[in-house]
Amino acid sequence: MELDDLKQDWTLSSQKYKAPVYKLNELLNNKGNGSLGKLKAKYKKQMILLPLVAAFLTVAMIVKPVLQQSAFIWFIIPVTLMLGLMYYRDYKLVEKMEDANTRSVKSSIQKNMHLLQQNARHHLIFAGIFLAAFIIILEATMYFQPDKDFAFWQTVALPLRLIIYGAAGFLQPFITRYFFDHHFGKYIKDLQALSEQTT
Repeated sequence: MELDDLKQDWTLSSQKYKAPVYKLNELLNNKGNGSLGKLKAKYKKQMILLPLVAAFLTVAMIVKPVLQQSAFIWFIIPVTLMLGLMYYRDYKLVEKMEDANTRSVKSSIQKNMHLLQQNARHHLIFAGIFLAAFIIILEATMYFQPDKDFAFWQTVALPLRLIIYGAAGFLQPFITRYFFDHHFGKYIKDLQALSEQTT
């Protein structure tokens, strides 16, 4: 008799403290769609804005042909287009995760979370490549195509420039990650936490 009572108490206790599955799914749908929606809006903004910047610079070079001699403009245009494509890829992935017509939001998030995190790492790597390429072009233009806009930088001694470049390279990953987390990473982490919470 006491064993039966003990089993009954254990069952009631488990039912009391165990979150029902439909409650977890409801929580994920509410909070998940909120994070997905915000992340999607930010990716959409970037994938539209960056090609517009490239288009503006292209028009500026046509209107003012002297700009065609600037190595930095030729560098910035493909960079903005590449970033725009990266954000478009992220946007389509979030759109796929958000679509609950053929699959639950929960399973979609869990299945595609690693792709979203991988894309985030690609953004951080791209930022490092961008900085390195920018430094190389900056140094090259000072020797082969002097620019009056960088006349002051040309007067800085090479050892000091190298120290500044080294400091920028050291700080770049931390600064890039901070801004990425501030605008995108916090929503990715929120989705990751929700997917783990409902497993």
